[in-house]
Amino acid sequence: MTNHIKWAVLMAMLGSLMAGEAHAVALNRCIKIIRDPQVGRETLVNTCNQCLVAKIERRRPGNDNNTPNMRDFNLPGGTSQPLPFMGPGSSRVLSEAPCPQAPQ
Repeated sequence: MTNHIKWAVLMAMLGSLMAGEAHAVALNRCIKIIRDPQVGRETLVNTCNQCLVAKIERRRPGNDNNTPNMRDFNLPGGTSQPLPFMGPGSSRVLSEAPCPQAPQ
């Protein structure tokens, strides 16, 4: 009988972890990645009016240790910037934050 209780507790904990992770993904609202399959290039687009720093993760197929390439990009409001990555692979936005203020 105690095995059933252990499994119930384990499933409840797993469910709460998955729900918390799904909630964290929906935070990126301003930075979008647009893919152009004809050119093989991706472009970052800032749809908000404020300057944002986007943290981008790039994964390539065939990478033995599966280590992603991580880069940060500053995007002023309402602008776009082509990503330097070319060829096969996929990019995703990990986070976005306001740009640091310039010293005055």
